[in-house]
Amino acid sequence: MSDQSIPRCIFLPPRGRPRWMPKDPAAWELLYLSWGARWMGDQPIPQAMHDGWVYAVVLEGSPCAVVSGAKIRAKRGSVIIFHPDCAYGWIDKPGKESRLMTWLWRTPPCHSSLQPVQGRYIHIKVNGSILKKLIAVNRECCREVAVPGELTSLALRRARLEMDIVLASATRRVQHPDSRYRANLALQFLRHNPAELHPAKRLCEYLQISPSVLRDLFQKHFKNSPNAVAIEIRMSRAKELLVSGRLSIKEIAYRLGYQHPNDFSRAFKAYFGRSAHLNRGKRK
Repeated sequence: MSDQSIPRCIFLPPRGRPRWMPKDPAAWELLYLSWGARWMGDQPIPQAMHDGWVYAVVLEGSPCAVVSGAKIRAKRGSVIIFHPDCAYGWIDKPGKESRLMTWLWRTPPCHSSLQPVQGRYIHIKVNGSILKKLIAVNRECCREVAVPGELTSLALRRARLEMDIVLASATRRVQHPDSRYRANLALQFLRHNPAELHPAKRLCEYLQISPSVLRDLFQKHFKNSPNAVAIEIRMSRAKELLVSGRLSIKEIAYRLGYQHPNDFSRAFKAYFGRSAHLNRGKRK
């Protein structure tokens, strides 16, 4: 089938299958919404192009999307985003049931990683937790279009943005596993907070990660524990303050979070092997 003979339209599912379309498409950002069971082998969907970007999410089964004669097997967790000029249809084995959710949006995805090149598509595979989030978005859209109100357009815009954020985050985790950015954030936090005496706990709170993830992060990038790196930064700052001679040992101790100057003196000697008094005012 040539591009000239491929229609630009929506082939509706059989009567009785759940779907929604606006009566006045020009007034809506969401142009089509469908969900539920399909039998693509017995009721295949012909190839067509659309007046917007299609998001198709497979919840059960393994139907095939047909693009330019090629078959794309879409199993549970498959998310396919089609460009408006991408002609595609759906087929399956006779009698096979699948469950899909489909959105047709007038505007392109909000994030560049989700925008297919002209005439093509993007195939993303997501896990169960992300599928649950997408199901929640679908339900929210269904509730909004069932009884439209003055806030419906805003609610649909929010749902679209939430869906794009979830999918963009999923593609980023797959394509860019580097954690250097998070490690740099942790290092900046420690440098800006040398008086923090419980650095691991505060870093978990700051980065929103578990203690085990934090340990792995520091071992990977700094070859040391969070507490060890924090002590190194704190003692380095203590030495700078002592050498400058502007503050007393008592003032330095309080500035670095110690409740008593003796606690600071013991920590300094344990780290450097010599008394803080011997470093006071000494420049290299």
